[in-house]
Amino acid sequence: MGLAWKCYGLSVLSVVAGSLLAARVYPEGFDWAYQVMSALASQKHNPEGGAWFAGGLALGMALLFPLAYRFFNDAAGRSKRERLGAVLVFVGLLFGVGVGVERLLFFHLSDVIDKAHELLALLSFLSLFVGLLLLATSRGRRAGARIWPSLVVVLPLLAIGASQLAVYLDQRDLGWVGTDWREMGVPLWYSFAFWQWLAAGSLWASMGLLLGCRTRVGESA
Repeated sequence: MGLAWKCYGLSVLSVVAGSLLAARVYPEGFDWAYQVMSALASQKHNPEGGAWFAGGLALGMALLFPLAYRFFNDAAGRSKRERLGAVLVFVGLLFGVGVGVERLLFFHLSDVIDKAHELLALLSFLSLFVGLLLLATSRGRRAGARIWPSLVVVLPLLAIGASQLAVYLDQRDLGWVGTDWREMGVPLWYSFAFWQWLAAGSLWASMGLLLGCRTRVGESA
């Protein structure tokens, strides 16, 4: 097993372990369907366990750098689309590490710099998803039009967009997603938090799929 696969496995372990440890001590229990990732990592909302998830996230993102480096090397001499995808994945991981470190170091950064946390998270999210989509579509064409990595990246984004559009058009009085949504009987598929967790899982899944596709075509990972 190559370095990239070892780092990938450790990355998954870091994020999963960090999230479970943080959720275990979350005040009044953590609702995975109606509470967002940032709340789990927050010193403000999860004073005892926030560091577990924030640290696990930062480490998990950092452990993916060998994969980004591999993707970047593979993209050398390829299309501009694939090279851009590799760069965006690297940038997204940098911002992702920044999100975890920010949650570790600051009680609530957005109280100091308006929307700073949200901006970091958005830049990480968009860079990673766009980068992985560019890589998946470029590699898919070369490897016989495999579409699974692309679908894993795209479907959660489409689901998030559709659910939030539905909330905007039909349920604008709900406010920000929270545990009160469950008490009000708001459908699960309206919840940004639910789709956010699935989107995070799809990021790691698509990284593994891209690495796996690379291995299957006879290249060392």
